Amino acid sequence: MARVTAGGEKHRIYKKTNKIGEGKPGDIMVNHPTKDKGIWDTINLTKKSGAKTVKQGIAATKKWHKDNPYPKTKKNGKVSNMAKKRR
Repeated sequence: MARVTAGGEKHRIYKKTNKIGEGKPGDIMVNHPTKDKGIWDTINLTKKSGAKTVKQGIAATKKWHKDNPYPKTKKNGKVSNMAKKRR
């Protein structure tokens, strides 16, 4: 199991070992251990990105957050888009 911070959030990436919940044993899963994620709380990285190891799962999580940055809010309440600044 690995704990990673990507996109300003904590992620827990692990290899599934039991038959309970989403995914099959052996799948690489990522979990957002926060209460406000809803349906995106647990994601199967084996299906989404083809990850076969935890290391590949970490790389896939970081790549996704790099390609899809969250909009940051400024002090005055306006939203700035990080994707525009990176171009």
